[in-house]
Amino acid sequence: MKKIPVNLLAFFLLVIFAFLAFTSIWPDRKSPTCDELAHHIPTGYILLTKHDYKMDTSHPPLSRYIVALPLKIVMHLNVPNDSQEWRRADRSEFGKDFFYKYNNQPQKIIFYSRLAIILVGLFCGWILFYWTKRAYSPEIALFALFFYSFCPNILAHTALATTDMVATCFILLSVASFWFYLRNNSLRNIIIAGISLGLAQLSKYTSVLLYLIFLLVFSLGFLELDKNRRKFIFCQILAIFAISIIVLWAGYGFDFEPVLKNAMRQGEKLAIAHDIVFKLFPSASLGLIQKLDSFLLNVPIPLGAHILGILGILRHGYEGHGTFFLGKWSVQGHPLYFLVAFLIKTQIPVIIFLLVGLGVCFKERIKLVEKLMVSVILVFFVTASMNKLQLGLRYILPIYPFCFILAARSVILFKKKAFQEFLFILMFWYVLINLFTWPNYLSYFNEFVGGPRNGYKYLRDSNIDWGQDLPGLKKYMKDNLISDITFYYFGTAEPSSYGINFKNFDSDEFVSPRDKIYAISVHRLDTVAWTKRFEPTARIGYSIFIYDFRVKVSEE
Repeated sequence: MKKIPVNLLAFFLLVIFAFLAFTSIWPDRKSPTCDELAHHIPTGYILLTKHDYKMDTSHPPLSRYIVALPLKIVMHLNVPNDSQEWRRADRSEFGKDFFYKYNNQPQKIIFYSRLAIILVGLFCGWILFYWTKRAYSPEIALFALFFYSFCPNILAHTALATTDMVATCFILLSVASFWFYLRNNSLRNIIIAGISLGLAQLSKYTSVLLYLIFLLVFSLGFLELDKNRRKFIFCQILAIFAISIIVLWAGYGFDFEPVLKNAMRQGEKLAIAHDIVFKLFPSASLGLIQKLDSFLLNVPIPLGAHILGILGILRHGYEGHGTFFLGKWSVQGHPLYFLVAFLIKTQIPVIIFLLVGLGVCFKERIKLVEKLMVSVILVFFVTASMNKLQLGLRYILPIYPFCFILAARSVILFKKKAFQEFLFILMFWYVLINLFTWPNYLSYFNEFVGGPRNGYKYLRDSNIDWGQDLPGLKKYMKDNLISDITFYYFGTAEPSSYGINFKNFDSDEFVSPRDKIYAISVHRLDTVAWTKRFEPTARIGYSIFIYDFRVKVSEE
């Protein structure tokens, strides 16, 4: 019997991946998440049609171009000509108007935007397979793609019109391209590595870490080179960096203006700049501050919007954000946040395969590709853990493809007859996890904490509840003949657009419930005192709890 070609099997896995992702984005299945509606899709459309790069510098523009492009091609949406309409202090206000007032086609908008990210997810899977096949073998590449195709975390963000999957894709592309360059220092590979690095910078601000990683790979002796050769390679790496900067600048339309010219909340940003100066130089003079203001307001430079965005992210990371971790809220973050998030939101079979794969790597002579991948994982993991901005596993999503490749190295051990049964059990378990989680991939937690049902006890925000389950709530109401509810919602989508008739909580209802039905987003549970005493009557996609006080509810 002929063996099925590896490339055909890879194609089959990508088709399954696309099917799982596509069926997760069907308009009547998941509502727009907080960031999709308030940040990425409306902002992307403004960037693409109005080229206002400073309306929102919280993210680089590439992912926003991608989610907005199908809307521009297929739908030709309406946006106001007055920039004050989209340049609002509260971006969610403009987002709601964009979805429900100017266009009023929320389900169609979200569908096309998410479809674009599915294509990015497919491209990312292809890069993973192709690179692993070249670095190792077709067998290991297929195994890595298997992990990728059935991963709930990857599928969750492939089905969302946000930045995370775009960043994951282009960071992987950049690292893979750099590895190809290290193997063959041709002009073609230098150019490809530079373009890929530039696209990564346009995807996520944290991609700036790739410059550090590539220099570390060069400087820590990972490359066995003589003195003259080291100088030559160093110059080529600088050329890669230079190309990436040009690509980055092109992504902003070669914008050339002062950093704070036309910036939102200009006075607030000047105050932040002053604060930074005084922290670095406590005795800074008034003259220095005036020169700084003049530079920021009047001196044109390339990439002013990008620099402004990086400064904003540094500030946000320093100040922190309300984060739920292991039952407690904090704005300070926790150094173990991402380690715990990885351990309880990554499928247990992958963790087992990863540990075995790392063991195989250390048992054999560690290759350059493995040093490169481990460097990426450690740098991204450590810097995320040191940051106070801890709003979900998505911040370390780019490390997953590298983890899958390292996990796939375990196939060498599992080829032995004694371990093959265990291999098939783990693979079967892995697929079952996916099937039982679909389509609630965002809310996935593993068996270490009792699965998605208990996830809210450990992590919140985009780990489980991003406002995505309004269609599920509407279905529950319809199936149970419920005409209206009292709803405390964490999200920016309009419940009424799904036909949900609801009332907001009165002040006394946060303390004591009445004889009616409540729906509460799990991210909001701790602000409703009585939720600690009662078990929910039903759970909608693990992100909305129903409390029906018309029937008997068990107290804890």
